[in-house]
Amino acid sequence: MMIRHYIYATAMLLALVACSGDDELTGYVPHSETISIVKNDLLFSAQGGSATVEIQADETATAQTDATWASASVSGKVITVTTEANTHYEGRTAMLLIHAGKATRQLPIQQRGVIVGTLPVESRRAAMEGEHFTYTIAHDMPMVLTASEEWIHATMEGDVLSIDIDANESGHMRRGMLMSECNQQKDTMAIVQYDMQNDVVGSYYMIGYNGGIGGAPVATHFDVVLHNDELCWNWPGQDLWRDRWVPLRFDASTCTIFFPSAIRLYESGSSYDIAYFYDTNGIIATSNAIGADARLDYDERSHELTTLLTASNWPGHELGGFIIRSSRAGGIVVSTLLQIAQPRLMRVGPPGTTLNE
Repeated sequence: MMIRHYIYATAMLLALVACSGDDELTGYVPHSETISIVKNDLLFSAQGGSATVEIQADETATAQTDATWASASVSGKVITVTTEANTHYEGRTAMLLIHAGKATRQLPIQQRGVIVGTLPVESRRAAMEGEHFTYTIAHDMPMVLTASEEWIHATMEGDVLSIDIDANESGHMRRGMLMSECNQQKDTMAIVQYDMQNDVVGSYYMIGYNGGIGGAPVATHFDVVLHNDELCWNWPGQDLWRDRWVPLRFDASTCTIFFPSAIRLYESGSSYDIAYFYDTNGIIATSNAIGADARLDYDERSHELTTLLTASNWPGHELGGFIIRSSRAGGIVVSTLLQIAQPRLMRVGPPGTTLNE
């Protein structure tokens, strides 16, 4: 028993001496070296720039990246990462390598691809008394704005586009363009100011050539009016068609009128008068979903609203003209009442106004 107690006591004494030696004699306690991340913000826009990483480490830190477009510098516990502009649409990534003594850390560097700012709409109507409106447009590269007219003012602050339109004191409709360029991508917005009663509602002539190109000049008179709060056209000079109100489709942002085809102007028993638009190959638009578009434009030389009729809503076709036929049951054509090739519109004044007035 004495021997066992002696051995146990001796072992305890050696253990105490060993522990005391590590702490008191050398002052060193073995541990694992680490790098702690206090702050990390390494997401960059396409424009590039600088961001910082804050660390805690037991040793002096160094840092580097594995990409030529990103660099790193160290000041104490702060690492600054700087990226060049990314001119590509695809995003890209790199790695930040941090060393402190024997410890290492890797952090991803992310940079977005170019977000190109484009104008949000193709066209916009502005009030005649002037108007201010804004749009939010995300973009990474500088966005350059140019206005075609002095009455259009546009500025970009951050992602907010502000557009100011001066009051229209010209007495007639006007149209201008706002153009943008961002990273070589160009875009346009049409801006139009008009008054419905003064610039759209009124007396019109559809003019062109009788029967085809090279024929005698011909014209037909009609009115565009608001009938029961709906934009319509009719033929006040034709007794049979006087009370026929044909609804029009109107695009306020572009000041464009759509005239439908296959319009029945008069019907009595098995006889009827019907109007069509046709293309340059003589194909007739027999559906009311197809017809002709007229974007109203003010002509500074003639001081009138004049416009060509087009078949922009009739894919693959070019507008040839307008024809009114008298027909009877079974679609048998009795006579051609009117034919106008290469038609265009001319507004001559308030409803009921004629060229002779």
